[in-house]
Amino acid sequence: MITAAHSILKWIARRISTPVQAEETTRKSNTIPFSEDLIVTTLKVCKMCLGTSTNKRVEKEIEEVSPDWTTFVEGYYSIIQLSHNESSLYCFSDGAEIDIPAKYAEQCRHVLDQIEAILPQLDIDAGKNIWILKPAFLSRGRSIRCMNRIDEIYKFLQSRQKRMIAKQWVVQKYIERPFLIYGTKFDLRQFFLVTDWNPLTVWFYKETCCRFSSQPFDLDNLDRSIHLCNRSIQQYLTNCPTRHPDLPEDNLWSNVQLKEYLRMIGAEHAYEEVMVPGMKKAIYYTLQVCQDIVKHRKNSFDIYGADFMFGENFNPWLIEINFRPDTTSQAPVANVIFESLLEDTIKVVIDRRNDPNCDIGAYELLQKQVHFY
Repeated sequence: MITAAHSILKWIARRISTPVQAEETTRKSNTIPFSEDLIVTTLKVCKMCLGTSTNKRVEKEIEEVSPDWTTFVEGYYSIIQLSHNESSLYCFSDGAEIDIPAKYAEQCRHVLDQIEAILPQLDIDAGKNIWILKPAFLSRGRSIRCMNRIDEIYKFLQSRQKRMIAKQWVVQKYIERPFLIYGTKFDLRQFFLVTDWNPLTVWFYKETCCRFSSQPFDLDNLDRSIHLCNRSIQQYLTNCPTRHPDLPEDNLWSNVQLKEYLRMIGAEHAYEEVMVPGMKKAIYYTLQVCQDIVKHRKNSFDIYGADFMFGENFNPWLIEINFRPDTTSQAPVANVIFESLLEDTIKVVIDRRNDPNCDIGAYELLQKQVHFY
């Protein structure tokens, strides 16, 4: 509901901020009045999260409304007929104009400004309200799918539970506006090593790989071949023949190739100044959150694989962390990284016991906690 409300506010803000030519000011025959009830309910949903408002006249209307959630969702789906590209992000598919009541314009813009100030995720949504569903305790992309209708999500989960496919599911907001490479989605598998949980000691691996989808990115098609970059899924698919020729045939890049691409598009500093620092923070803060519930054992270690996507501003978003990730791929890019990863892990875990200054390969100490308890 909240994501739908945010999308409607974005739509209204874009509509009222777009200059209208003088010859277009006359009401057209296909102008559609925007439902005031939908606007008021949208503001009600946002106020429930923010707890603030400024326009007293609109505020009174908001207080008096009792939201009908079914009607609200139907209204949202009826107006947000979006396509993937920005030009059609806020208009009907038939090109009809929308009539926004003037008294709500200022309030909608104000509320959206408040949301932008406290919600970093606002920019990753394109208004589609897409969610990714993942069964708990499964791996390799099994049974994962993207969906954008709340009724279909309920039905899907109920059917899977009845069939005992999985009892628990993660329903996670999908990143609808990712940073794309040649119009194609990718994620980054970032390895790290934990050699102690008390004090928390984390090692960040500087060599990593990007995993591409075999199909061009398309928000109007929720097929898993487009939106899941798992090697276990993509390795069995045929690359789209119209893909950009510079995309890798095996759908893998090293971080070196990623940096070369960023340099080519004029963002040569993005990797070291935005992407890597953001990934380090996300990993360490996540480990701190779960530190007190992890069973602590001395003289043990574990390798993890964190999956990241990036927003259009290159900021990283942590998707998930994989425990003891697969390191058996024979793809050339991955194979080189995996061999070095395992060798360097032994250097950190074994060699450093006798020589704290020994070579540790591509690892760097991300953080060693001063104390925990």
